Amino acid sequence: MKLLSIIGLTMLLTACGVTQSQQEEPSMSIFNQATAQVEEEPFILKLISDKEQYKVGEKLAIRAELIYEGEESAINIAHGGSWLFLETTNLTEDYHFGAAMNEPLIYTKITKGQPLVEDYGFSGGAYIEGQGGKPYSEELFQQMAKMNFPPGQYEIKAITHFGIDEIIGDIYKLEAKIIFEVIE
Repeated sequence: MKLLSIIGLTMLLTACGVTQSQQEEPSMSIFNQATAQVEEEPFILKLISDKEQYKVGEKLAIRAELIYEGEESAINIAHGGSWLFLETTNLTEDYHFGAAMNEPLIYTKITKGQPLVEDYGFSGGAYIEGQGGKPYSEELFQQMAKMNFPPGQYEIKAITHFGIDEIIGDIYKLEAKIIFEVIE
């Protein structure tokens, strides 16, 4: 009976997106949510979409969370213009929208157990000859910038790359990705 309880608990935790693994593939949970979680002690990066499927014109509810679970009550992380890059790929059209960031050194305080949260925002991209996919028109690009995505399947990748205070040796890079669909 005890073995069945452990198996049941493991299945429930897995379905809810709780994992102890270093990296997790995008998953669709029983709560109709697309989630991914990556851990590199003492940090956890989560990428969460409130839905697996959106309708054309519907606002995307996607966010990234960085959680610190170390020994200190709070620490400073050192990073570029933001602690987070969010890249978008239209999997249907095979077109990638990269993320760019200015490079000043910024410090952000992160408190143990209290996530830094960043809502998804379309960051754009540029067509590069030979990259694959077809270039979007300026009109479609502006539509996506307003978070009104055309029908298709999309992948969002969250990337965080930072150091602890000014310590050169402690550099962290975590990546998580989710997939969702936009339908008519």
